[in-house]
Amino acid sequence: MFDGQVQEHKLLVPSSRVRTRVLESGSGSPVLMLHGNPDNADEWRPLMSRLGSRYRCLAPDFPGYGQADLPDTFQYTLAEQVQFVDEVLKLARAEGPITLIVHDTGGMAGTAWAAANLPRLRGVVVTNTVAFERFPWFDIARTWGGRAPWERLRAQIGMFAIGLRRGALFKRIFSRQSPQLSESELDRFATSFAMNRVAKAASLRQFRLCTQPEFFSGFDAMWSRISQTVPCRVVWGDRDPYISAEYAHRFGRARVTLIPEGGHWIALTAPEHLATAVDAIHANGEHVVPPVAVG
Repeated sequence: MFDGQVQEHKLLVPSSRVRTRVLESGSGSPVLMLHGNPDNADEWRPLMSRLGSRYRCLAPDFPGYGQADLPDTFQYTLAEQVQFVDEVLKLARAEGPITLIVHDTGGMAGTAWAAANLPRLRGVVVTNTVAFERFPWFDIARTWGGRAPWERLRAQIGMFAIGLRRGALFKRIFSRQSPQLSESELDRFATSFAMNRVAKAASLRQFRLCTQPEFFSGFDAMWSRISQTVPCRVVWGDRDPYISAEYAHRFGRARVTLIPEGGHWIALTAPEHLATAVDAIHANGEHVVPPVAVG
Protein backbone atom coordinates (compact mmCIF):
# COMPACT_ATOMS: atom_id res chain seq x y z
CA MET A 1 0.00 0.00 0.00
CA PHE A 2 1.21 3.50 -0.82
CA ASP A 3 2.49 5.19 2.33
CA GLY A 4 3.27 8.57 0.82
CA GLN A 5 1.66 11.69 2.18
CA VAL A 6 -1.54 13.10 0.73
CA GLN A 7 -0.82 16.76 0.04
CA GLU A 8 -3.34 19.58 0.14
CA HIS A 9 -3.18 22.48 -2.31
CA LYS A 10 -5.32 25.59 -2.51
CA LEU A 11 -6.30 26.77 -6.00
CA LEU A 12 -8.24 29.81 -7.14
CA VAL A 13 -10.56 28.83 -9.98
CA PRO A 14 -10.67 31.87 -12.30
CA SER A 15 -14.17 31.77 -13.79
CA SER A 16 -16.06 31.28 -10.52
CA ARG A 17 -13.53 32.87 -8.15
CA VAL A 18 -13.81 29.76 -5.99
CA ARG A 19 -10.82 29.09 -3.77
CA THR A 20 -10.81 25.33 -3.36
CA ARG A 21 -8.71 22.57 -1.85
CA VAL A 22 -7.26 19.79 -3.98
CA LEU A 23 -5.90 16.60 -2.44
CA GLU A 24 -3.01 15.07 -4.35
CA SER A 25 -0.83 12.01 -4.00
CA GLY A 26 1.49 9.94 -6.11
CA SER A 27 2.79 10.43 -9.64
CA GLY A 28 2.21 9.05 -13.08
CA SER A 29 -0.98 8.83 -15.12
CA PRO A 30 -3.61 11.19 -13.61
CA VAL A 31 -6.70 9.87 -11.83
CA LEU A 32 -9.35 12.51 -11.10
CA MET A 33 -11.82 11.77 -8.28
CA LEU A 34 -15.08 13.72 -7.97
CA HIS A 35 -16.88 13.45 -4.64
CA GLY A 36 -20.58 13.37 -3.83
CA ASN A 37 -23.00 15.15 -1.52
CA PRO A 38 -22.78 15.56 1.47
CA ASP A 39 -19.07 14.70 1.38
CA ASN A 40 -15.90 16.37 0.13
CA ALA A 41 -12.49 15.39 -1.23
CA ASP A 42 -11.66 13.54 2.00
CA GLU A 43 -13.96 10.79 0.73
CA TRP A 44 -11.13 9.67 -1.54
CA ARG A 45 -8.28 9.36 0.99
CA PRO A 46 -8.65 5.56 1.42
CA LEU A 47 -8.57 5.07 -2.35
CA MET A 48 -5.65 7.46 -2.80
CA SER A 49 -3.64 5.37 -0.34
CA ARG A 50 -4.17 2.38 -2.62
CA LEU A 51 -3.47 4.10 -5.94
CA GLY A 52 -0.76 6.60 -5.06
CA SER A 53 2.10 4.20 -5.77
CA ARG A 54 0.99 3.90 -9.41
CA TYR A 55 -0.94 7.04 -10.36
CA ARG A 56 -1.16 10.75 -9.75
CA CYS A 57 -4.38 11.11 -7.76
CA LEU A 58 -6.29 14.41 -7.70
CA ALA A 59 -9.43 15.11 -5.66
CA PRO A 60 -10.92 18.64 -5.48
CA ASP A 61 -13.56 19.99 -3.11
CA PHE A 62 -16.61 21.14 -5.07
CA PRO A 63 -17.74 24.71 -4.28
CA GLY A 64 -19.13 24.98 -0.76
CA TYR A 65 -17.94 21.56 0.38
CA GLY A 66 -14.86 20.73 2.41
CA GLN A 67 -12.62 23.78 2.33
CA ALA A 68 -14.00 25.37 -0.85
CA ASP A 69 -15.69 28.76 -1.05
CA LEU A 70 -19.30 29.19 -2.16
CA PRO A 71 -19.65 32.51 -3.99
CA ASP A 72 -23.18 33.84 -4.51
CA THR A 73 -22.47 33.79 -8.23
CA PHE A 74 -21.92 30.02 -8.34
CA GLN A 75 -25.39 28.53 -8.80
CA TYR A 76 -24.44 24.89 -9.48
CA THR A 77 -25.61 24.82 -13.07
CA LEU A 78 -24.21 21.89 -15.00
CA ALA A 79 -22.16 24.25 -17.18
CA GLU A 80 -20.60 25.85 -14.09
CA GLN A 81 -19.70 22.47 -12.63
CA VAL A 82 -18.08 21.29 -15.87
CA GLN A 83 -16.07 24.49 -16.16
CA PHE A 84 -14.97 24.13 -12.54
CA VAL A 85 -13.65 20.61 -13.21
CA ASP A 86 -11.89 21.70 -16.39
CA GLU A 87 -10.18 24.64 -14.73
CA VAL A 88 -9.06 22.57 -11.74
CA LEU A 89 -7.36 20.17 -14.14
CA LYS A 90 -5.64 23.02 -15.95
CA LEU A 91 -4.46 24.62 -12.73
CA ALA A 92 -3.18 21.25 -11.51
CA ARG A 93 -1.40 20.73 -14.85
CA ALA A 94 -2.89 17.28 -15.21
CA GLU A 95 -1.58 16.08 -18.54
CA GLY A 96 -2.06 12.87 -20.44
CA PRO A 97 -5.16 10.66 -20.66
CA ILE A 98 -7.21 11.02 -17.49
CA THR A 99 -8.98 8.27 -15.60
CA LEU A 100 -12.12 9.70 -14.04
CA ILE A 101 -13.81 8.32 -10.90
CA VAL A 102 -17.21 9.67 -9.91
CA HIS A 103 -19.48 9.12 -6.93
CA ASP A 104 -22.98 10.35 -6.15
CA THR A 105 -23.47 13.97 -7.35
CA GLY A 106 -19.89 13.95 -8.63
CA GLY A 107 -21.33 11.97 -11.51
CA MET A 108 -23.28 15.01 -12.67
CA ALA A 109 -20.27 17.17 -13.49
CA GLY A 110 -18.19 14.09 -14.29
CA THR A 111 -20.57 12.74 -16.92
CA ALA A 112 -20.93 16.05 -18.73
CA TRP A 113 -17.20 16.76 -18.54
CA ALA A 114 -16.31 13.29 -19.83
CA ALA A 115 -18.76 13.50 -22.74
CA ALA A 116 -17.24 16.83 -23.78
CA ASN A 117 -13.63 15.64 -23.39
CA LEU A 118 -13.51 12.12 -24.81
CA PRO A 119 -10.05 12.54 -26.42
CA ARG A 120 -8.64 13.39 -22.96
CA LEU A 121 -10.05 10.28 -21.25
CA ARG A 122 -8.36 6.98 -20.54
CA GLY A 123 -11.45 5.54 -18.85
CA VAL A 124 -14.19 6.08 -16.27
CA VAL A 125 -15.03 4.35 -12.99
CA VAL A 126 -18.52 4.93 -11.59
CA THR A 127 -19.66 4.17 -8.07
CA ASN A 128 -23.24 4.72 -6.87
CA THR A 129 -23.83 7.83 -8.92
CA VAL A 130 -26.92 9.86 -9.82
CA ALA A 131 -26.70 10.55 -13.56
CA PHE A 132 -29.98 9.41 -15.11
CA GLU A 133 -32.74 10.94 -17.14
CA ARG A 134 -36.14 10.78 -15.40
CA PHE A 135 -34.55 9.69 -12.10
CA PRO A 136 -37.23 9.40 -9.34
CA TRP A 137 -35.45 11.30 -6.60
CA PHE A 138 -35.43 9.91 -3.06
CA ASP A 139 -37.32 11.74 -0.32
CA ILE A 140 -34.49 13.74 1.21
CA ALA A 141 -33.43 15.10 -2.19
CA ARG A 142 -36.97 16.21 -2.96
CA THR A 143 -37.14 17.88 0.45
CA TRP A 144 -33.86 19.71 -0.12
CA GLY A 145 -34.71 20.59 -3.70
CA GLY A 146 -38.08 22.29 -3.22
CA ARG A 147 -38.32 25.73 -4.80
CA ALA A 148 -41.56 27.11 -3.37
CA PRO A 149 -41.11 29.50 -0.43
CA TRP A 150 -42.60 27.07 2.09
CA GLU A 151 -40.41 24.26 0.72
CA ARG A 152 -37.30 26.40 1.06
CA LEU A 153 -38.26 27.23 4.63
CA ARG A 154 -38.85 23.56 5.43
CA ALA A 155 -35.44 22.63 3.99
CA GLN A 156 -33.69 25.37 5.93
CA ILE A 157 -35.33 24.29 9.19
CA GLY A 158 -34.29 20.71 8.50
CA MET A 159 -30.72 21.76 7.80
CA PHE A 160 -30.63 23.72 11.04
CA ALA A 161 -32.00 20.74 12.99
CA ILE A 162 -29.38 18.26 11.77
CA GLY A 163 -26.62 20.51 13.10
CA LEU A 164 -27.91 20.62 16.67
CA ARG A 165 -26.04 18.81 19.46
CA ARG A 166 -23.00 18.35 17.24
CA GLY A 167 -25.00 16.67 14.51
CA ALA A 168 -26.70 14.07 16.73
CA LEU A 169 -29.87 13.84 14.59
CA PHE A 170 -27.87 13.69 11.38
CA LYS A 171 -25.67 10.90 12.70
CA ARG A 172 -28.66 8.90 13.91
CA ILE A 173 -30.42 9.11 10.53
CA PHE A 174 -27.25 8.60 8.51
CA SER A 175 -26.15 5.56 10.52
CA ARG A 176 -29.50 3.87 9.87
CA GLN A 177 -29.28 4.56 6.15
CA SER A 178 -25.62 3.59 5.86
CA PRO A 179 -24.76 1.02 8.56
CA GLN A 180 -21.52 0.25 6.71
CA LEU A 181 -19.99 3.55 7.86
CA SER A 182 -17.73 3.60 10.92
CA GLU A 183 -18.29 5.86 13.90
CA SER A 184 -15.30 7.95 12.90
CA GLU A 185 -16.74 8.49 9.44
CA LEU A 186 -20.10 9.47 10.91
CA ASP A 187 -18.30 12.00 13.10
CA ARG A 188 -16.48 13.36 10.04
CA PHE A 189 -19.74 13.77 8.11
CA ALA A 190 -21.35 15.52 11.07
CA THR A 191 -18.47 17.98 11.36
CA SER A 192 -17.90 18.66 7.66
CA PHE A 193 -21.57 18.82 6.68
CA ALA A 194 -24.24 18.79 9.39
CA MET A 195 -22.41 21.45 11.42
CA ASN A 196 -21.12 23.36 8.38
CA ARG A 197 -23.39 26.21 7.31
CA VAL A 198 -21.65 26.72 3.96
CA ALA A 199 -21.80 23.03 2.99
CA LYS A 200 -25.51 22.88 3.80
CA ALA A 201 -26.15 26.00 1.72
CA ALA A 202 -24.26 24.40 -1.18
CA SER A 203 -26.35 21.24 -0.88
CA LEU A 204 -29.63 23.16 -0.99
CA ARG A 205 -28.48 25.21 -3.97
CA GLN A 206 -27.34 22.07 -5.78
CA PHE A 207 -30.52 20.08 -5.21
CA ARG A 208 -32.82 22.93 -6.24
CA LEU A 209 -31.36 22.56 -9.70
CA CYS A 210 -30.55 18.88 -10.11
CA THR A 211 -33.98 17.65 -8.99
CA GLN A 212 -35.61 19.52 -11.88
CA PRO A 213 -36.76 17.18 -14.68
CA GLU A 214 -34.68 18.85 -17.39
CA PHE A 215 -31.37 18.79 -15.50
CA PHE A 216 -30.28 15.38 -16.81
CA SER A 217 -31.50 15.87 -20.36
CA GLY A 218 -29.13 14.12 -22.75
CA PHE A 219 -27.31 12.04 -20.11
CA ASP A 220 -28.36 8.70 -21.63
CA ALA A 221 -26.79 9.72 -24.94
CA MET A 222 -23.69 10.95 -23.12
CA TRP A 223 -23.17 7.58 -21.47
CA SER A 224 -23.72 5.78 -24.74
CA ARG A 225 -20.90 7.82 -26.31
CA ILE A 226 -18.61 7.56 -23.30
CA SER A 227 -18.93 3.79 -22.91
CA GLN A 228 -18.42 3.19 -26.64
CA THR A 229 -15.28 5.32 -26.72
CA VAL A 230 -13.34 4.52 -23.54
CA PRO A 231 -13.32 1.60 -21.09
CA CYS A 232 -15.82 2.10 -18.25
CA ARG A 233 -16.28 0.19 -15.01
CA VAL A 234 -19.15 0.38 -12.56
CA VAL A 235 -18.56 -0.65 -8.92
CA TRP A 236 -21.87 -0.52 -7.06
CA GLY A 237 -22.93 -1.25 -3.52
CA ASP A 238 -26.08 -3.36 -3.78
CA ARG A 239 -27.61 -2.05 -0.53
CA ASP A 240 -27.68 1.60 -1.50
CA PRO A 241 -30.72 3.24 0.20
CA TYR A 242 -30.74 6.12 -2.30
CA ILE A 243 -29.92 4.62 -5.72
CA SER A 244 -30.84 0.96 -6.10
CA ALA A 245 -28.62 -1.60 -7.81
CA GLU A 246 -30.79 -1.64 -10.93
CA TYR A 247 -29.22 1.70 -11.87
CA ALA A 248 -25.77 0.14 -11.98
CA HIS A 249 -26.70 -1.21 -15.40
CA ARG A 250 -27.57 2.18 -16.91
CA PHE A 251 -24.07 3.17 -18.05
CA GLY A 252 -24.01 1.95 -21.60
CA ARG A 253 -21.49 -0.81 -22.25
CA ALA A 254 -19.68 -0.47 -18.93
CA ARG A 255 -18.66 -3.55 -16.99
CA VAL A 256 -20.65 -3.86 -13.76
CA THR A 257 -19.39 -5.23 -10.45
CA LEU A 258 -21.92 -5.44 -7.61
CA ILE A 259 -20.60 -5.41 -4.04
CA PRO A 260 -22.83 -7.64 -1.86
CA GLU A 261 -24.01 -5.86 1.30
CA GLY A 262 -22.24 -2.75 0.04
CA GLY A 263 -23.91 0.57 0.70
CA HIS A 264 -23.70 3.97 -0.93
CA TRP A 265 -20.13 4.79 0.16
CA ILE A 266 -17.92 2.19 -1.53
CA ALA A 267 -15.00 4.65 -1.66
CA LEU A 268 -15.00 4.63 2.16
CA THR A 269 -16.00 1.06 2.94
CA ALA A 270 -14.52 -1.02 0.09
CA PRO A 271 -11.99 1.15 -1.80
CA GLU A 272 -10.01 -1.89 -2.89
CA HIS A 273 -12.70 -2.67 -5.47
CA LEU A 274 -12.36 0.79 -6.99
CA ALA A 275 -8.59 0.40 -7.09
CA THR A 276 -9.02 -2.89 -8.95
CA ALA A 277 -11.30 -1.17 -11.48
CA VAL A 278 -8.72 1.56 -12.13
CA ASP A 279 -5.97 -1.01 -12.61
CA ALA A 280 -8.16 -2.99 -15.00
CA ILE A 281 -8.78 0.07 -17.15
CA HIS A 282 -5.06 0.71 -17.41
CA ALA A 283 -4.25 -2.96 -18.01
CA ASN A 284 -6.58 -3.96 -20.81
CA GLY A 285 -9.63 -1.69 -21.03
CA GLU A 286 -12.29 -4.37 -21.44
CA HIS A 287 -15.69 -3.02 -22.46
CA VAL A 288 -18.36 -5.65 -22.76
CA VAL A 289 -18.55 -8.41 -20.14
CA PRO A 290 -21.43 -9.70 -18.04
CA PRO A 291 -22.10 -8.20 -14.60
CA VAL A 292 -20.31 -10.00 -11.76
CA ALA A 293 -20.74 -10.04 -8.01
CA VAL A 294 -17.84 -9.93 -5.58
CA GLY A 295 -18.30 -11.95 -2.46
